[in-house]
Amino acid sequence: MAANITALIDKLPNASKQVDVLEDLKTVLGSFHPTALRNIVPNISFNVIFECLNTNDSNQLESCCEVLKKLLSAVDASVLLHHFHDDLLLGLKHPGVPVKLLSLSQICRVSKEAVEELAQNVDIVQQLVRCIADDNLEVAKTAGESLIAIGISSSGLDALYIDCQQVLSDVLAVNDTIRFRVYEVIIEISKASIIGLQRSSEVGLLIQVVNELQKDDILVQLNCLEYLSDLALTDHGLLYLDQQGVVGTLGRMMSTIESDPLAGFLIPGLMKFFGSIARVHPKEVCSRNRNFVNIVFSNLSSKDQSLCNIAIQTVGLIGSTLEGKLALEKLGSVMDGGVKCLGKLLRDLQPDLKIKVLQSLSSLLELKVADQSMDMLKLLEKWYTLLGSKTFDYLMSLTQIPFTEVRCSAFSLLRSLAFQPWGQRLMNDHPGFNEYLLDRSTEQTKEGKEAKYEIVSILAESPTSGDIFGQPYQVKLKAYALQGPFYKRVQAEVAIDENN
Repeated sequence: MAANITALIDKLPNASKQVDVLEDLKTVLGSFHPTALRNIVPNISFNVIFECLNTNDSNQLESCCEVLKKLLSAVDASVLLHHFHDDLLLGLKHPGVPVKLLSLSQICRVSKEAVEELAQNVDIVQQLVRCIADDNLEVAKTAGESLIAIGISSSGLDALYIDCQQVLSDVLAVNDTIRFRVYEVIIEISKASIIGLQRSSEVGLLIQVVNELQKDDILVQLNCLEYLSDLALTDHGLLYLDQQGVVGTLGRMMSTIESDPLAGFLIPGLMKFFGSIARVHPKEVCSRNRNFVNIVFSNLSSKDQSLCNIAIQTVGLIGSTLEGKLALEKLGSVMDGGVKCLGKLLRDLQPDLKIKVLQSLSSLLELKVADQSMDMLKLLEKWYTLLGSKTFDYLMSLTQIPFTEVRCSAFSLLRSLAFQPWGQRLMNDHPGFNEYLLDRSTEQTKEGKEAKYEIVSILAESPTSGDIFGQPYQVKLKAYALQGPFYKRVQAEVAIDENN
């Protein structure tokens, strides 16, 4: 078989239709196991195949790229740059998108497996920066992924922020779209580590992102808020933003929303930003920024679905931690009204909205055994009651409908209830629930089987479920849990049960 590959490659230079030979080569390569191919590639000359990229024939270009991808993928990432440096660099500069993507796919592999070596090849790193400005989004995205991997490596920051300083400046100046692609790389590097943030700040790139907030362009401000919200999810990122006065600036923006019509366009970004901070520091945000609290809860009933969605997600985000639940409790009637609103939205006819509410409530009503106290259990039971009458009946009806995402979201909320004694009592008191839970035939999808299995596992391990459901039922739960989510009873077992 190896001889077949060599023979086909030898035919390429003199072939009248190189594309036909490349197609044959592709077929032969497809029959090789990757391990076998790794043993063969050291004895193959790639030069002739690379020369086939010098064509205007799009079919030949596609076939050649597929052949090269097969062969190059069999080369160890640690030696790929050493043997094919010039070819990969030329590929990044090639006008054809398939060739650029070929080079990028291999460089991306090196960035995951041998990033230190990649960082030493400054010319390739510089060309990756230029590729961020490519018209093809896939090219730009893949280049960005490799640059992020370089930037979060121990030696990559010098390659990116010193050796590529001028190239970065040139690319940043192209237009708004390209500039924000670069910002995404900077933010990801800054999120990854304190040193990454410090270096991004020292070269003036991080403050450039922050300064976008001062622009008059609402779209630019919204994009900026999106990235700063991501950065604020890390402790070191939030500290930096606070030191730069960003948190205070955005707080003042929030306070002008009612008087400034244009500021209203920033509501989605502001909610996301302060929601990100509130997830980490719920007490401080909820007690000191009443404007944020009022905007979130008022938008739970907004006719604008995008604002309503963000508000729903924000409440769930804050309430996902024990500290967040306590901060929300301190809001008193505001939170109670918000939960009632979520109960109404839960019964909305729009599946997308229903899913968002179920996910938010799953976070809000989850309380692991280690966090349980009488006060917290009472609080969550109170919130559940505020959702309205016959909520459990409605949840069970959602587990019957043929939409996997809705079913699994309903299971997610049932999972949260399963941790708590009052939730277990709701389950045990619901007619037919116990039989339904053990019936494996109700779920046909992998996601559904796994979601239902989680509920069973929680109840099987719960210290209170034996008293609530009874010991015989808990034995059945434990047996189900031991068998796993995808267990199928063999026919013999079914027959024995029927005879008994």
